[in-house]
Amino acid sequence: MSMTAKSQRGVALLTILLLVVSITVVAGSMLASQKIAIRRSGLLFDQNQLLQDIDAGQQLAVTMIRADSNLNDTDSIQDIWAQPIPPYTLASHSVSIELRDESGRFNINNLYQDGSANTTALAVLQRLLTQLNLEPDIAIAILDWQDADGEVYQDGGDESTVYAQQSNAVATDALPNQPFVSIDQLLEVTGVSAETLAVLRPYLTAVPYYVPININTASPVLLAALIEGANSQQMQSLVDMRAQQALTSIDTVWQLPIFGSLNDEQRKALTPMLAVDSQAFMALITATDNATVGQARERFATVLISKTVVDNNQAVNSSQTANNNQASNSSGVDGKMPKEVKVVTQRLWAFRPSF
Repeated sequence: MSMTAKSQRGVALLTILLLVVSITVVAGSMLASQKIAIRRSGLLFDQNQLLQDIDAGQQLAVTMIRADSNLNDTDSIQDIWAQPIPPYTLASHSVSIELRDESGRFNINNLYQDGSANTTALAVLQRLLTQLNLEPDIAIAILDWQDADGEVYQDGGDESTVYAQQSNAVATDALPNQPFVSIDQLLEVTGVSAETLAVLRPYLTAVPYYVPININTASPVLLAALIEGANSQQMQSLVDMRAQQALTSIDTVWQLPIFGSLNDEQRKALTPMLAVDSQAFMALITATDNATVGQARERFATVLISKTVVDNNQAVNSSQTANNNQASNSSGVDGKMPKEVKVVTQRLWAFRPSF
């Protein structure tokens, strides 16, 4: 055999080997890509399933509040929504729900309503801050953060300049001058540190509409802030009374000795701020993928749910609207005011939020 033939055979063999190696590499790459695609598809499916679980938990929370609204016109710790809700299982996933009454807290968005400052609400917040050993001027800063003008309330100075001087910072942009979306935004307010927010968090909420304080669920500290010079110990009689039975009227409060010092004008100013029912609830929903291999995956959501009296003067001419109202609103039974329960906002979290 000539050298040329041997050389050609060697080249052919080398070419075949290179082709085999190339095919092996390409096949391995395709297999790896396929595994990644399958894994990604599985993760997306699990994430979508967790989101569906959250929606199911949200619907259950709304249903519970709506059912309780059908039973009575008050909201208290004895009600259905206030009881612990055991987790329930959906296939390999589990869903847990925690419900909290936002009307048992002070809504910082109450400070500025209908284009003007609510002086009664401002005074209550200032007294609450004082009880918590915090600076009452923080209430003014919270009001200025959301009011429509660029001047410090009752001072007249430019907001951005004054607050920059107080915090030893350089004046930059003007304040947002809009309602708060979350309590966490208080960290942007002059005078509010992380430590201050931690003290305030159990007593405050940020609901985008006016929310009266529910005297059946408010803490003794917040109740004491309703009256100048009062303390939480003096509110124990009210706490004991509502523990036996939910208060059904604000008039019951005025009959308590601690409130006897209020004159008619003070009672008139406080009355719109108080209620015996709740107009806002917050639900924390946790969806868990109980994986048999590896660490279980979790998704969280906070859901703001409103419960407000139905305006029968709106959209009553449409039969479709009437059907929708019948499906989504609490019914007015035995003279009770019909109320609409609906989701206002849903916020998703990768980690469990403060609640």
